[in-house]
Amino acid sequence: MAKWLFCAAAFCSTLGLIAHELLGAPMVLPPLKEAEIAAEIVWLHHFSWHAGSVSVAVMASMFLYAALRPGNLAVAVFATAMSIGFAFLGIALALFGNEVLWGTPAPYAWLVVASLAGLGIAGEIRSKRRITRD
Repeated sequence: MAKWLFCAAAFCSTLGLIAHELLGAPMVLPPLKEAEIAAEIVWLHHFSWHAGSVSVAVMASMFLYAALRPGNLAVAVFATAMSIGFAFLGIALALFGNEVLWGTPAPYAWLVVASLAGLGIAGEIRSKRRITRD
């Protein structure tokens, strides 16, 4: 069961990555170039945007690795911690930064990923407990 939950977390992460790059980037990055903002700020935002994409790609890869290589629960735990961090970041920015973020996937998508992965971790731990008792 954990295998499928980790695969689902990897799939959702990959969907988030694709949406981030193919849908989000064209909506966010070109207007920055047209705004009267210092070039350093614009390009730092570009870097940050794509660093986020790389982070999500790594996270999706970690979930897939944990799914395909049983016994690597630590990898799934680390990827889950990343998704929890992304979820908290999205929610905190929406609550304390600007409520416009509630209209984006940021506060929601990573909660789904973290939930799927958390269920996978719980199932893996439960499975190991059963094996050690028998």
